[in-house]
Amino acid sequence: MAIKMSKDKEEKIIQVNYRITYEPLPHESIEKLPPPIQDRLEELYELTQTNPDRAIPYLVDLTEKYPEAPVFDNYLVSAYEATGQRKKAIALIEEAYHKHPDYFFAKVNYAFHCLKNNKSENIPDIFEHQFDLKLLYPHRDIFHAAEFISFNAVMALYHLAKAHRGVAEKYYDVLYDLEPNNTLTQKVKHQLYPSIFQRILQKIANNSLKRIKRKRESMRENAKSTYANYSKEF
Repeated sequence: MAIKMSKDKEEKIIQVNYRITYEPLPHESIEKLPPPIQDRLEELYELTQTNPDRAIPYLVDLTEKYPEAPVFDNYLVSAYEATGQRKKAIALIEEAYHKHPDYFFAKVNYAFHCLKNNKSENIPDIFEHQFDLKLLYPHRDIFHAAEFISFNAVMALYHLAKAHRGVAEKYYDVLYDLEPNNTLTQKVKHQLYPSIFQRILQKIANNSLKRIKRKRESMRENAKSTYANYSKEF
């Protein structure tokens, strides 16, 4: 599949061509694992998707035995999130990124974490100021669909957060062309084109945040005033 993206005034996106595949593209660290472990990877991935509770003990053990293989951290993050163990997932996302900053899915997981926590300014550093897969990995000509989808979803959400709507729409368009019904494609779509109901909910949420902020500011001012009076009396 050829992906063509043009230059934009807001961000430099260079035209590149590369292939997208659904065939496995194992990380180089997997080749260093014992053959029996390599043979079980597909089975373990399926277990992570279908029964994450059961997969977690195996994955925890594998992350401890083979810390040089970031794929197990990635699977474990997915399992924690699928079972609602958000705190463990966040801790592992941060740990995995700092252990394996060059591993693609460690970058992506950390990038989504930053976007969710309004830290979009971290995105350029995470991806070495490259806004296209081919520029990030110039030695590669083939990328897995999961890499393509997650990377472009991050970039769409990042540019939307930076108010670069035109660029965000370009990333969304290529996502839609490949997999319009993918969860991440839909996530970007809802951010770019929220329904009336979503806009109402967002407005309510924004108003609630403003009220909370005003209340906190009022409490801080009252506390300062009380402290000032207290200081004068004593």
